[in-house]
Parts: sequence; structure tokens; C-alpha cells
Amino acid sequence: MRFRGHEYRVDRGHLVFVCAIAAAVAWYLFDTRSVSTSVNNLLLVEPVSLFALAMAALIIPQCFVRADHAENTEEKKEEEYDPLAPKLPTERAQVIKMLSLGVSLGVFVFALNVIGFDIAIFLFAMAAMAICGERRPLHLVLFSAAVAAAAIYGFRMLIPYPMYTVIL
Repeated sequence: MRFRGHEYRVDRGHLVFVCAIAAAVAWYLFDTRSVSTSVNNLLLVEPVSLFALAMAALIIPQCFVRADHAENTEEKKEEEYDPLAPKLPTERAQVIKMLSLGVSLGVFVFALNVIGFDIAIFLFAMAAMAICGERRPLHLVLFSAAVAAAAIYGFRMLIPYPMYTVIL
């Protein structure tokens, strides 16, 4: 394909795949809105659909690559990380981090109704940041508090579900 004096290579397989997903998401969104525009019916469908359509709009331009640029990147691809063939972490520290995050997520889910949504979210955010390497106490506390407050107030605006909270 030629555009403005440059030769472009089109990755047709990815382009068709992403366009098919975007078309299916758009059809589902319009079909859902035609049935009912109630907030309870669109609570999950509309934000996820709009996010998926935004992602498709960001991915579609990446299917068009300049031909001279494509030749240069093919040489570099051999040493790059392949996302389609991920490697599991083998170092002991990485495995411990991965297992620690999994355990903290499990504790978080079971603690939601026991100690309250706000405290559980705060503690999980703090634990996850500490596991991933954050060591500054002020950042741990402030960011965890901001995440907990945003999550609780966001859930309260979206879902008419009585959440057990201690502080918020």
C-alpha cells in the first residue's frame, strides 16, 4: 500500500481480527442499549465496551507499518521478548514475589466482609506495593489510602450494594 510517498505493509490478519472484535463489541453495545438504557443493565456492558472499542482504535493503526521500517525491525526481533511465548520466572525471588501476590490476593478476597472493604483494599494495595519493591513508607500509606478511597467511592457510585466499611 502506498500513502504520501511511503510504502506501507499491512498486517491483514491482525487488522481483520481486531476489526471483527470491534464490530462484535459495537453490535453487542448497540443491541444492549436498544433493549434498555437502565443503569443496572448497562453497568458493566457499556464501560467495558467503550474500553474495548478504544483499545481497538489504538491497535488498528499499528497494523500499518512502513516497509523500510518493517525491514529494520525484523533484524531486531530475534533478541526481543516474545509475548506469545512467555517464560515462567525461574529465579527464587521472582517465584516468591509471584506466590506472595497470589496469597495476598486470596487474603484480600476473604477479608473484604470481615474487616471491611476500605481496610481490606488499603492493606492489599499496601502489601502489593511492598511485595513489588516500594519501600518508602509515606508513598505506601498515601497511595494505598488514595486507591482505597477511589475504589470505595467508585463502587458506591456504580453499584447499589451495601458494602461493609469501617472508615469510609
